[in-house]
Amino acid sequence: MSDFEKKFLNLLNEKKTCLCIGLDPALPRQRSENVISLKYLGSGSENEARLNYCLDIIEETRDYCIAAKPNQQYVFGFTKQEHQSLTSRIRDSHMLSILDYKLNDIGQSIESAIFHLAECGYDAITFNPLPGNLEETVKTAHGPVRKSRGFELGIIVLTLMSNPEAEKYMKTARIGSNSLFQTIAKDVKEYEADGCVVSASGYVTEDDIKNVRKIVGEEKVFLTPGIGTQGGDLGKIIRAGGRNILINVGREIIYSPNPRKRAEEYCTTINKIRNK
Repeated sequence: MSDFEKKFLNLLNEKKTCLCIGLDPALPRQRSENVISLKYLGSGSENEARLNYCLDIIEETRDYCIAAKPNQQYVFGFTKQEHQSLTSRIRDSHMLSILDYKLNDIGQSIESAIFHLAECGYDAITFNPLPGNLEETVKTAHGPVRKSRGFELGIIVLTLMSNPEAEKYMKTARIGSNSLFQTIAKDVKEYEADGCVVSASGYVTEDDIKNVRKIVGEEKVFLTPGIGTQGGDLGKIIRAGGRNILINVGREIIYSPNPRKRAEEYCTTINKIRNK
């Protein structure tokens, strides 16, 4: 069992929740709705505003979440120190920190990214398997990183993503007799990655989720986007995904009038379904 899987299970048992808070801090000049409050922009930089917003959301939702997932597209421009401030607050809140980075490149570039991301303090990152290099990435994230900081950087592999356009690549496209997502799941198992991104959105069926779980085994963690604003089916992922699931909810919580209350409501609903 990997370091990330062990941390996940310990927190699951400790906090009795599998909710992950998605941190997507959008600026008011970026779009017209679902943006951070103007009060965060009163003084200081936009980086400082986005960071402080994320820190406040973590504080409000910490009792109902075991992970926080900043999205690289929303925290673009953060310095390493700002990432460290974010991961430190997440860790102090007894939560896992997962950067939704969708890493991939040639080997040396991956090695460089992992070096810096590990220094930022993240427990795990998401990984794009389509260009290859999963085996080398896992070896780097689990080997040298563990030696340098004492624990591995988890690798969570995009397997069945939540955007509708992903269907024609991950589900319809085939490699031999397998759908692409099945091939990816086999690589996750073979190369000992830590988990899979498995959506609860419309095109993903319960059979698809069960298929991935059967291939990768019970210990791998499923990070599940698509719940909330994207309209994914909670019951589907809970019924088919097994015990080790992290259900990510972002905009539906962080931009609600009362993020703490909304996180509590999601936590309660998820646990009711899980306990049936």
